[in-house]
This record gives sequence, structure tokens and C-alpha cells, in this order.
Amino acid sequence: MIKKCCDLLEINHLKIAFIESASSGYLSSQFSIYKNSGAEILLGGLVSYDPSIKTNILKIEPAFIEKYTAESAEVTEAMAMYGKNLFTQADIIVACTGLLKSGGSATEIKPEGTFFISILYLNKTYNFHYFIDGTPSEKLAILSQYIAKEIIEIIEEIEPC
Repeated sequence: MIKKCCDLLEINHLKIAFIESASSGYLSSQFSIYKNSGAEILLGGLVSYDPSIKTNILKIEPAFIEKYTAESAEVTEAMAMYGKNLFTQADIIVACTGLLKSGGSATEIKPEGTFFISILYLNKTYNFHYFIDGTPSEKLAILSQYIAKEIIEIIEEIEPC
């Protein structure tokens, strides 16, 4: 699925960047290993695992993070929007937060395995919420497939090949 997504990005001359928290750079690494992705589609990424990166580099207000938690749909969407300021050449910004392992802001309604994704494309944000079970490695592998699928669907909806 990721290769198909990378091929579609390349065909459409689209550049992608990642703003990652829970995935800690995993998504960027997965998109970097396919044909020409480094030279043709992947601009780079920012790992914002600690909230200080979200506030100091992305410029998200600490009160906003405190209100919604660092692992929330609201903060994820803000990460995508503010990430566009860092990666100005990117056509697509993918932001990811969540609870890969125990800890963080886990609750009964937001348990470990919860992920929030925001994909910014053509000034529109697409938001996704997943629950993925398994080991941290299994969760990340599944998450990357889900994200590739969502990107494909968004691009094909707007720019049919």
C-alpha cells in the first residue's frame, strides 16, 4: 500500500512531509524506502514526541495542548496546520499523535492503541481516528498502511488518474 501511495504521489508530482508524535519518525522512514521517494516525494519530517517541540517549534499554544492533551484530534489537526509553516513546499502534510504504548493521556475512552491522523491537502484537513491492537511494532505497521490508503483515496478523489 505504501509503494502504491508513493507511486501515486510521484505520478502527480506531489511532495509530502510528516509531523509525527506517536510514530516517532516511523512514517517518514516507511515513505523513504520506496523508489525515488527521497528525491521525488518526501521532503522530510519532524518528530514532536515531547510537547515542548509542539509548542517551541510548531508554535502550538501550551494552553491548547493542556486543554485537549498532546494525543488528541485537536492537537493533531493543529500539528498539520502549523507543520505547513515548516514544510512550505509540501503539498501534503501528515500529522500523527496517539498512544502507541501505555502512559500518556490514556483513558477508558482513549485507550492505548488510539491514534489520531490529520492529512492537510489543498488547504483542506482530513481527520482520522483509529484504534489498533498489537505490539508497538505491529501497530505502527498497520498505521502506516492505513495512512497510505487514506492518502490514496484523498488524491484519487481530487485528482483522478
